Amino acid sequence: MKAHFLQIAIFVLLFIGYSIDTAAQDMERYTFQSRHMGTQINLILYSDDDSLANRAANAAFERIEELNQIMSDYIPESELNRISRKSGSGEWMQVSDDLFRVLEKSVWISEKTDGLFDVTIGPMTHEWRYIRRLPEPALPDAATLDSLKASVNYRYIELDVENQSVRLTAPNMQLDFGGIAKGYAAQEAVKTVQSFGISSVLVDAGGDITLGSPPPGRDSWDVAIPKGSRGSGSQAHTTVQISGKTLTTSGDMFQFAVIDGVRYSHIVNPKTALGATEQIQATVLSSDGMFADAFASALTLMEPEEAIQLIEKIENTEALIYKEVDGEVKQWATSGMQVLLK
Repeated sequence: MKAHFLQIAIFVLLFIGYSIDTAAQDMERYTFQSRHMGTQINLILYSDDDSLANRAANAAFERIEELNQIMSDYIPESELNRISRKSGSGEWMQVSDDLFRVLEKSVWISEKTDGLFDVTIGPMTHEWRYIRRLPEPALPDAATLDSLKASVNYRYIELDVENQSVRLTAPNMQLDFGGIAKGYAAQEAVKTVQSFGISSVLVDAGGDITLGSPPPGRDSWDVAIPKGSRGSGSQAHTTVQISGKTLTTSGDMFQFAVIDGVRYSHIVNPKTALGATEQIQATVLSSDGMFADAFASALTLMEPEEAIQLIEKIENTEALIYKEVDGEVKQWATSGMQVLLK
């Protein structure tokens, strides 16, 4: 479901780098990169101890990889895939703290979005991964669409809180955490760095940017948000000054398929089993990394007015939406985001 654009991530990171390098600093700025969860992870931290900085960064990357081994749908024996293979069997499976935490939050977000965010979407995303690789992509036929829809519904997830166990009640289900895991991982990586006594830290998990305390001598991080839904090639952006939050941008700027002249996003609508066709980019800012990640993708499947009304009701969460209307990019924002954009 989720668009994590490396191009966006690099642009945002460079902008941040320029902003903080011009500020007076007492501590040294360290940058690290490593590849996990199918994307490049960028980490910036400030420390007065070279050894401590390296240990903190290594621990953060180890934490991200630990979560990847649990939540990846690409790794055959991941905890996520083992649950999926039990779908329809009636069996309960006890799971790790991390997986149960993400599933609980996923179900809650699914309820708030009326199922537009749904981690059971795996059968649909797998189908669209295949379609986008074809030399001449074609839409699934009606029978395939019906089969996909039969296996996708967050209401098929049952959670046993007391025993920390999960059961998937329909057959042929496949969980896909592509729309929420990176937000959780980025936040966990920041917590890991902070456990070393380093407060000024930024983790960019392929577009999920989680921020700790501001750099030394600064009141905030300056983060650039691309303007527009499909990247006209311009460097237009708007800037927010934030800290202690996660910011995520979703849209179809770089991952899509053109079928019969229609552009279908890799962000799949769970209700239709088809890639989204609306030209929408959504940015969500939240104190909860999972909220930022999951709501960003879900909002691209909603009308902007409806999306803003939803996020206005979510605590410590803001949204900014760009939609192309009659060739013009229009903007919608929550009241809290409007304050940040001034």
